[in-house]
Amino acid sequence: MRILIVSQYFAPEMTAASARLAPLATGLAARGHDVEVIAGLPNHPQGVVYEGFVGSPLVRRRGSGIRVKHVWVRASPKKGMKPRLLSYASYAASTLIAGSLTERPDVVLASSPPLSVGVVGLLLARRHRVPFVLDVRDLWPDIAVSLGELRDPGVIRRVEELEALLYRQAEQVTTPTEPFAAHVRRISGKQNATVLPNGTTSLWRESVSRDPSRDSLGLPHGFLWTYAGNVGLSQDLSVAVQAAEELGEEFTLLILGSGSTRAALDAQAAKLEQGNVIFRDPVPEVEAVDFVRASDALLVPLADDVGAAKSIPIKLYDFCAAGRPVIVAAPGEPARLARERGIALPVQPGDSSALAQAVRTLRDDPILAHELAERGRSWAQENDRLAQVPVLEEILSKTVGQRRG
Repeated sequence: MRILIVSQYFAPEMTAASARLAPLATGLAARGHDVEVIAGLPNHPQGVVYEGFVGSPLVRRRGSGIRVKHVWVRASPKKGMKPRLLSYASYAASTLIAGSLTERPDVVLASSPPLSVGVVGLLLARRHRVPFVLDVRDLWPDIAVSLGELRDPGVIRRVEELEALLYRQAEQVTTPTEPFAAHVRRISGKQNATVLPNGTTSLWRESVSRDPSRDSLGLPHGFLWTYAGNVGLSQDLSVAVQAAEELGEEFTLLILGSGSTRAALDAQAAKLEQGNVIFRDPVPEVEAVDFVRASDALLVPLADDVGAAKSIPIKLYDFCAAGRPVIVAAPGEPARLARERGIALPVQPGDSSALAQAVRTLRDDPILAHELAERGRSWAQENDRLAQVPVLEEILSKTVGQRRG
């Protein structure tokens, strides 16, 4: 098959979209398919186009058997809804042009959010008269509403109508969890949703053989607990900073990443009367592994909202694979996995005192910490991202076959 993948975010950006799609794209190419990706010029999370991509509205790359077109987007370091909507709109316009001019694919796979990418995927599928498959990484607008980013009832209603339209128009929808799939089936009125779980990669599974020194990474000694990833509203990291104050000077919280709430967290940490919080800017995934391995415990946080309760962050798989004990300060599916599989220490989201106590427990009970790490690593070994490639291949192949038939 000739497969066109539409995703606003893709490697070298370090995002959930890239982490989910890159192994699938390269895996499909390795199985003999012709895979092309149209993504935006990389600029996340700083909002500044990466070096090597500046000065051109279109950058073509080849690697791992796939072709990638990076199209122009309106990048801005300013945070807020308006710059974000301008970024979405500019990517949509650029991709419609680039996708319309590309060689006719057999199928279009679009990854959402944002929903605008789904719209582009649908329009390109119609333009080329081929099937449209939608990959739903997160439920939108549910999360935007629960986080307070969308408040206008009229706007919410129109976005929900767009969401329903995309679910109905897609021949197939893939989601990372069963609650997501159930949501899609309920809204679309069709049995067109298939679970395509996230998982981990060999980089994280093999990281257990690495033992980086903290001195080489510029990290303090003492008990170090770490969050690595996007620093935004969905992570609710202000609770972790508050927990760091309650823990005091014997502990250090490392926040490795950037995002819309990073500046506010910097300001919050600067006002702490006690406790240690250090921030580091994002690094490539291969380097992030060393920071994770150098930590005593890892944090997977999510805000306590309806959308988050249905999701399982990719970092839960990766952190468990790294062989360090994990604290899950999240609702719903992540908390359920932590309890039922014993892969992490569950904590009620939003409760800084409970989070602080969980960190103390892992320091004071090394046997428990070791057992959590081992169970987590075993669970992650069962969930390889590449294992989903044959599943996606079958979904795409059947969809193409049904259209041709």
